[in-house]
Amino acid sequence: MTPTTDEPKQEAPQQTMEVTKGRATLEIIRILADKGNQKEILQQLIDAETARDLFDQDYRAAKIYAMSGQFDDIKGMTPEQAIATCMSKIRIGRSWQMNESDSVAFIYWLNGKPNVATEILATKIQQAGFGWDIDWTWEELTHKGKPWKRCTGCTLWLKAYNRTTNAYEPVVDRNGEAVSVSFTEADADHAMIWEKGKQMPLSEKWNFKSWGQDMYYWRAMGRLRKYHLTSIMRGATQYELRNEVYMEPTAPALPAPQAGPDAEPEPVEETRSLRDRIIDAEQGDLLENKE
Repeated sequence: MTPTTDEPKQEAPQQTMEVTKGRATLEIIRILADKGNQKEILQQLIDAETARDLFDQDYRAAKIYAMSGQFDDIKGMTPEQAIATCMSKIRIGRSWQMNESDSVAFIYWLNGKPNVATEILATKIQQAGFGWDIDWTWEELTHKGKPWKRCTGCTLWLKAYNRTTNAYEPVVDRNGEAVSVSFTEADADHAMIWEKGKQMPLSEKWNFKSWGQDMYYWRAMGRLRKYHLTSIMRGATQYELRNEVYMEPTAPALPAPQAGPDAEPEPVEETRSLRDRIIDAEQGDLLENKE
């Protein structure tokens, strides 16, 4: 006779499926992928998840650039402004087919508009399959008893790359004439600007007097893009032309009111580095989340 015991029979432990924690979108993607249908919805979810990951990557990269403290155009900003500015550069630059580092280094915000260095603009025009030939105009002068040439204008002759002939060929208009743009001293003489409360010709501005050849070239390049290559980096203006503002003079600023005895003290200017302020802001956010 087999002995019996009163001990309860032990049941085999149930096996549980380990679920990896993640975003809800990822779980939905896994479910739809297992079913093998709903391809359109699945693709939309994948695109949304990819966009979120890219946004996070851009934010982390922007934070590193801002914390470096090496970019003059973001110094003096709050940590949030500095990171947002760098992130805006990265994302706008991506739409212009610029890499991350070039976007942060060569995109500038001026008067609410993104500006790019002329060398970047010229590079993008070449990458689009266009080129140009340059003609200069000169004035023969004498400097310290020796012949010297002063630049008085620049003309760019547009050409396009022909893949069949593997060579650049002139771009012609409907009349068969070669397309060109120019910016000359006469143009600069007739372009009136305001500086220090008075009107003056563009040719009298310091940068045209000091760097005339460069300024004529940059102006001609701007016209080339504006008139014939508008789809390239649309919305961007040239950073080198930032000091040439065509605008009416504004009213003089009113003097600041005198502070009374009960006036609040003026805020103390922030002297800590941008990196330290970003770290302090992050630590403050962590404390709030813990509470």
